[in-house]
Amino acid sequence: MKLESFRLVEEFVAERNASAAVALVEYQGRQYGPAAFGTTAFFPGAPVVTEDTIFDIASLTKVVGTTTLVLGLVDEGIIGLDTTLGDLAHKYGDVLQDDFLRLLRRDLPQEKEKISIAQLLSHTSGLPAWLPLYLDAKSPDEMVQQILGCDLEYAPGSQVVYSCLGFIVLGALIESLTGSPLDQVLQKRVLGPLAMNDTFYNPPEALYPRVAYTEWCLRSKQFLRGTVHDENAQGLRGISGNAGLFSTAADLAKFARMILKGGRGGPEGDRVIMSESSLGLLKTCFTEGLNDRRTLGWMLPTPGSSGGNLLSATALGHTGFTGTSLWIDREQDLFVILLTNRVHPTRNNEALFKLRPAFHNSVVKELGPGPHAI
Repeated sequence: MKLESFRLVEEFVAERNASAAVALVEYQGRQYGPAAFGTTAFFPGAPVVTEDTIFDIASLTKVVGTTTLVLGLVDEGIIGLDTTLGDLAHKYGDVLQDDFLRLLRRDLPQEKEKISIAQLLSHTSGLPAWLPLYLDAKSPDEMVQQILGCDLEYAPGSQVVYSCLGFIVLGALIESLTGSPLDQVLQKRVLGPLAMNDTFYNPPEALYPRVAYTEWCLRSKQFLRGTVHDENAQGLRGISGNAGLFSTAADLAKFARMILKGGRGGPEGDRVIMSESSLGLLKTCFTEGLNDRRTLGWMLPTPGSSGGNLLSATALGHTGFTGTSLWIDREQDLFVILLTNRVHPTRNNEALFKLRPAFHNSVVKELGPGPHAI
């Protein structure tokens, strides 16, 4: 079924704010969409967008992948939210023959020793928002080394500064503590159990006809398709804790539905992906009194946020720079997925920033869920 609200997305594409868009909504177990609009590029003859078009979901990687995996390690007692980088360096750095932990042991400045897992997840670590690591680093280890060596921009815990760098560190940490590459850990713990078969890092070339194009890349002199848009994730060979995943609306719905169903999902609905303890943590604002409302990994609703102003106060949301977003509201039994390639042909188009809150408000008004908390 489709919603009248999907017309906003259709108009967004018709006005050439993106060549491609897919929207999907689920409310109280009833699915609306996926509704597909446009073509995978502005090129003449580009394939028409379908329900299973694959998008570079950019920073949704941080929550679908990295945050979920870190909370799993917390559940297992391998780390705690209060574990610091200094704890990891001193506990493991001289024992495990692991590149990341050796870097911590050797290169971690004293000012970064007290940065905790919770601060990395809630963007309060003191790390800069972004650095062009990819320009000089010749390997993933060198990129992490640059992060460890950069200056903090503020005292950890004193403010919220959205940082891709912190999630690159978390991705490296996941690999260290599991002993496996990040993409394999995610496949084993999340994507495989949920049968998210169209979600991956570095999609195979055979699927490129289904992939929406993103931006013109000055380095490779081509429009990106199937290669991650984020430059630092490119430097990490497409596999990073901050970006790199490609997915479809239907696959992201499997993830969102798992959260609505208390952490269980999969074809039979009985695979435990997240514990109720972890989901309980995600109801908590970890940045009270600071300049933004954040839980672990996810955004919480604020006036003017991408989720509009009609979601519950504990709704979870995140956006991706390429033009993607996911909001999940357990109180209203609702999730909203919006996938676009708004960075095609360039990243200068900001029309999506008006569409997102308008679309979410329209969906809530049309479906009539409540309470409206913001």
